[in-house]
Amino acid sequence: MTVKLYGTLRRYRPEAAGGAPHHPFSVSMPDGATLAQLAAHLGVPEGLVNAAAVNGQAVESETPLQDGDEVGLFPPAAGG
Repeated sequence: MTVKLYGTLRRYRPEAAGGAPHHPFSVSMPDGATLAQLAAHLGVPEGLVNAAAVNGQAVESETPLQDGDEVGLFPPAAGG
């Protein structure tokens, strides 16, 4: 699957992924792994993913993933 990290989550991009922090990168996970498991695999602390999208659709953290999915992970928004 391809993953793109947004905002402050970019710090969890694997060094081995190469490329710029804002570029998507490939991750291998077993079919059926959830978004929560993907975030843990990347070392993102629990609670730091505020929103996620799979193939352009907003999804929940327990959504199962499949090979070929395009995943976006978003941090909490700041401001006021």
